[in-house]
Amino acid sequence: MTSVTMRNHRDCNVCDELGGRVGAFATMQNTRNLSEMTVEQARDFIESFDVVLSDCDGVLWYVDRPINGAIETLKRLQDLGKRVYLVSNNSTTSFDRYNEKVRSGGLELKPEQMISPSTVIAWYLKKINFRDEAYVIASPAFRETLRDAGIRMTPENYPSVPDDDAQAIVKAVLNVRSIKAIIVDFSLECNWAKMALAISCLKNDDVLYLTGAQDDWVVCGNDKKILGPGPLINIITKQSGRTPIECAKPSNVLKEHVLELCNVKEPKRCLFIGDTILMDMKFATMSGFQKLFVETGLDTIEDAIRDDELRPDYYISGLDALRTIIDSLPSNSANQKDS
Repeated sequence: MTSVTMRNHRDCNVCDELGGRVGAFATMQNTRNLSEMTVEQARDFIESFDVVLSDCDGVLWYVDRPINGAIETLKRLQDLGKRVYLVSNNSTTSFDRYNEKVRSGGLELKPEQMISPSTVIAWYLKKINFRDEAYVIASPAFRETLRDAGIRMTPENYPSVPDDDAQAIVKAVLNVRSIKAIIVDFSLECNWAKMALAISCLKNDDVLYLTGAQDDWVVCGNDKKILGPGPLINIITKQSGRTPIECAKPSNVLKEHVLELCNVKEPKRCLFIGDTILMDMKFATMSGFQKLFVETGLDTIEDAIRDDELRPDYYISGLDALRTIIDSLPSNSANQKDS
């Protein structure tokens, strides 16, 4: 009796293991590996979209180090007539610097092709006709974008507080009535005084609260990441008791901006390329875009396929592999319907 029981127990374990493998296989079947497509399937994929929206960090480069062949792939897609846009949560880099980085792969951008939290917030404030003063905790490049859009800001070094004057410190971080918007993104200069002032101002209901990138981590190489702006922004959100108007991936404000800027009529004719589940794949899902997951960044395909809602439609090891697929297609077949 004991031996039969043990055998049944082992059989159950085997069945569970096999069932798990079958389940994983079934799940993977809903996310197609571009590298395993036939020529006809690859051609159909290329013809299924007109607009390409690509993340940057972890997809095109690690900080300033290009990922092999990734930018060249976007150039190849642009040459096929696709409208290419970069959609990044990183506003610490100016447009000129972004353009300099993509030129290394032969790609040339116009300002409207670069979408980041700073450009989205500038668009949003102009859309609601905001004319008051904003207190901005963000990088110099972020502030430059707002300044170019005509947004009036509190001086960058405010508040400047002495270490040895308690009364001056308290006065400096109390509510400033002229401030009618708090805008927070990644900033190397974010400190106690700036956060305390932001929280104090947000106690007033008529003060807008807008946030850019809220990533917990920033990818800077394979298996390398550093702390992102999210944890610091969470402190302001929690202590102020306010819910921010989010303007980075994944947010409805960004979705509205992209649909308007890119003149999207059919979301399914857009391909979003990204390396994160909760940022890129989630944003693409809520926008109704096709989703291509690349394995060069923060998350793995094994993690990406676990969520039925956010699971990507396609995946590939890296964008360079997509260029190889495009170049292997018969002449003109990748853009056959335009011929």
